[in-house]
Amino acid sequence: MDNSGKEKEAIQLMAEADKKVKSSGSFLGGMFGGNHKVEEACEMYARAANMFKMAKNWSAAGNAFCQAAKLHMQLQNKHDSATSFVDAGNAYKKADPQEAINCLNAAIDIYTDMVRSLECKGILLQGCTMPLYC
Repeated sequence: MDNSGKEKEAIQLMAEADKKVKSSGSFLGGMFGGNHKVEEACEMYARAANMFKMAKNWSAAGNAFCQAAKLHMQLQNKHDSATSFVDAGNAYKKADPQEAINCLNAAIDIYTDMVRSLECKGILLQGCTMPLYC
């Protein structure tokens, strides 16, 4: 498949992912597998992003990775979100340097938050293992 074919397929995947996200937000969609639809949309956005990369449409690839990153955050998948923001930043480097910076900063913020959370858990665990002297 040539690059234009990959790009067309990626556009279709983006449209399907958009539909899944919209249907997950509806009342019935939320009651019946809303998160599953959002997870599927994340995968579709990532696949579309990789197809855009093959077609060398860096801006569209960055946008698709950003969409995946935002949905991962919605699902509380912080690591996956940060990884998607890094992928978006790398794609945007070739088309929109400012947007690359924005995406990489978003990834840094998520990773920093994750480290703080781990540090706090470590401090709490240390407190739990200290002997109590009364």
